[in-house]
Amino acid sequence: MFKLRLQRQPKAQAHTQLLLFSTIFFLFSVFIGAFITVHPLYLKQFLGKAELVGLIAALASFAGLAFSLPVGVLSDKIGRKRLLIVSFLLISGVLFAFFRNTSLYAVIWLQVAFGIAVAPAWVISEAFIKDISPTGRRGEFRSFYGTFANAGIFIGPLIGGFLAERFEIRTPYLFSALLLLASVLLVLKLKDNNRDSGRNSTGNGLGKDDLVVLLKEFNQQRELKVLALCTVSLFFWYSAKWVFGPLFLRDLGYNPFIIGLWLGISAAPFLLFQIPLGKLGDRIGKTKMIYLGFLISTLFIIPLGFLTLLPGLLATIFIISLGTTFAEPLIEARVTDIVPRERYGAYSGIFEFAKTSGFLIGPVSTSIFVYLFGISFSFIPTVIIFIMTLALFLYTQRCLCRLPL
Repeated sequence: MFKLRLQRQPKAQAHTQLLLFSTIFFLFSVFIGAFITVHPLYLKQFLGKAELVGLIAALASFAGLAFSLPVGVLSDKIGRKRLLIVSFLLISGVLFAFFRNTSLYAVIWLQVAFGIAVAPAWVISEAFIKDISPTGRRGEFRSFYGTFANAGIFIGPLIGGFLAERFEIRTPYLFSALLLLASVLLVLKLKDNNRDSGRNSTGNGLGKDDLVVLLKEFNQQRELKVLALCTVSLFFWYSAKWVFGPLFLRDLGYNPFIIGLWLGISAAPFLLFQIPLGKLGDRIGKTKMIYLGFLISTLFIIPLGFLTLLPGLLATIFIISLGTTFAEPLIEARVTDIVPRERYGAYSGIFEFAKTSGFLIGPVSTSIFVYLFGISFSFIPTVIIFIMTLALFLYTQRCLCRLPL
C-alpha cells in the first residue's frame, strides 16, 4: 500500500506541473500571438516593401540561432527555471522598447535582441515537458502542453488584431510586455525537475567539449537528423504564414481583425485535435502520423496564395494546420523516445536550432519569391521544401527498413 502511494505521488506531481507549465505557456503564447499579428505591419511602416519585411524579420531568427544550442546544454547543468525567468524579463523589456521605438536602426537591433531573448523560453519549454513526461505517454503529455500553447496562439491574434484596429498598431506590444512581466509570478511556482541532476553534473559552466560531444552523438543518429529536417520544414512554413500571411491578406484588402482571425483559425486544429492525435500517436506509431501530416499540409498549401474569398482562405488554413497538428507534437515526442534523459535540454537546444533555422530560411527564401513574382507566390517556397522533406522522409524510412515506432 505504501509503495502504491509513492507511485501515485510522482504521477500526481507530474500532472500538476504539466498543468501549471501549460498554463504559463498558454499566457506566453497569447502575448506572443498578440504582437506577432501586427508585427509585419509594424515593420512595413519603417521599410515600405514586403520583401524587406521578410529580411528584417529573419534577423530575430538569426540571433536566436546562435543561442539555442548553448542554452539547451546550460539548462541541463543549472536547471530550467532560472533561465526561463531571465528570458521572460528580457522579452518584456524588448516588447516595451518596440512600443516606444520610432527609429528604423533601432528596429534592426530590437529584432536581434528579441531573437536572443526568446530562444531560452522555447528551448526550456520543450526540455521541461521531456523532463516530466512518463514513458508511454510522451505523445499525450507533449500534446497537452501543445494544446494550451496553441490555445494562446488562437486567442492572441484575435486580441492583437482587436487592439490594433480599436486603438493603435503599437498597442499589442504594450499589452504583451506588461502581462508577460506579470506571468513571471507563475514561473516562480514551478518545480525544477532538472535542477538536482544539474548540480551533480561536472561543473555548472558551459564548455566547448560539451557541444562537441553532443554534436557527434547527434550526427550518429539518422532518425534524429530526419526529424530535425522535418522541424526545419515546419518552421519554414510557420515563418511564411506569420510574416507574409498578414501582408498577403492586407494586400487583398482585409483589416487587422480579419488577419488576426485568419491566424487564430490556423491554431484551431492544435486546440481541437492535438491531445487525441498525441494519444493516437502513442498507440499506432508517431512516424506514420508525422508523414501523414506533411502530406495533408503539402496538398493544401499549393492553392493558398491564389485564393481571395475569406471562407476559402479560412478553410484552407484550417486544413493545412490540421496536417501540422499531426506532425509537430509527435516529432518532439519521438525525440523524447530516442535521446537520453540527461541530455533533454541539449537536444531541445538542437531542435530549437532547427526551428530557428526554419524561421530564418523561410522569410529570406519567401522574400526572393515575393520580389520576383509578387505577394501571391508567398507560399510556393513552402510547397517546394515540404515536397523535398516528404521525399527524403520516405527514402530514409526505406533505408532504415521501417524505423521502430
